[in-house]
Amino acid sequence: MKRITINALDVLFLRDGKPFTMGSDTWGSGISLPYPSMIYGVLRSLYFSHNISMLKHAAPIDELNHNDPTRNLKIKGIYLKRASDLLFPVPMDCVVLKNSRDEKLIPLMPVKAQCISNCKTSAVLRPEKGEQIESAEDGWIDKAAMEEYLNGIYENMSYSKLSDFVLSEAKIGIARNNKTHIAEDSMLYRVGMKRLKDTTIVVDIDGLEIPDAGIIKIGGEGRPASFKAIDIDETSILQPAINSNKIEKIKLYIATPAIFKKGWLPQTIDDRDLEGEINGIGLKLITAAIGRPLYVGGFDIKKGPKPMKRAVPAGSVYYFEIHGQYSNEQIINALHDKAISDREQDRQQGFGIAYVGKWE
Repeated sequence: MKRITINALDVLFLRDGKPFTMGSDTWGSGISLPYPSMIYGVLRSLYFSHNISMLKHAAPIDELNHNDPTRNLKIKGIYLKRASDLLFPVPMDCVVLKNSRDEKLIPLMPVKAQCISNCKTSAVLRPEKGEQIESAEDGWIDKAAMEEYLNGIYENMSYSKLSDFVLSEAKIGIARNNKTHIAEDSMLYRVGMKRLKDTTIVVDIDGLEIPDAGIIKIGGEGRPASFKAIDIDETSILQPAINSNKIEKIKLYIATPAIFKKGWLPQTIDDRDLEGEINGIGLKLITAAIGRPLYVGGFDIKKGPKPMKRAVPAGSVYYFEIHGQYSNEQIINALHDKAISDREQDRQQGFGIAYVGKWE
């Protein structure tokens, strides 16, 4: 397994799934960080750029076959890094007091639902003391705080805002005629660029040999970034919650966007009684903390624009009861540090990497 550290050498233009046509649209929106599929494509391009003779075997990402030499590539984790700290999206069952400038997080607690709703979960999440709250928008916490969260320790949890270290910069442009190279009338546009301030992207991968260092291109306009790759042991970046008692309830924290055919619900969970299984472990969904959906698109060099998919955002949390007889080790091995998106192709690209947390 390898750990790759990516350092952007310029501002990045990371498109979201919305269409953008110069002239028809004046503002090209973007996302703050690359989706897993974008990083997956960058790594495949890196491989083929150093193995040109193998390019004839390249297949579209969603149709990888036994001839494609990158077919075994798996993304095992995606993180941000500032100084020596790895960062993770704030769990969405942790919030802040409304209109407070304090960056301290408070946990929401599941309580029995006593309202009429078309959502069939048996519990809802509320602050323990009934405070007025709001979400910690674009919040990130360090590895130590993340491990405490997974172990049910919430005291002194604070977060950093993504906008403090991923800065937004506007780029103004004007479309020009491809034949005359003269600027077109009424074709002024603006796109949102992102600058990573003293911050790098860290990616854990398996199944692909790449150089130890070099230059890659990321996002729209192929902006340059340097990378370094080192070999690491195949152990989880986050230690699983240690529990000497038999595990009967868990939280599943989603560290990367997850893609489910049912939108917010894994395909293997029945939407009538919320029972089912994930990775072979029987579960019943009790409640969840989920953010607004993301829309994941992209561009395939052979097929052109990819179909847009709706994704559950990173930081979402699912509360499950265990249904069935499993050892703690079986539960951890099946669900901790594992991708839980519905399709194998999405899991391979790193969508829906989950970590098991305590719920007592």
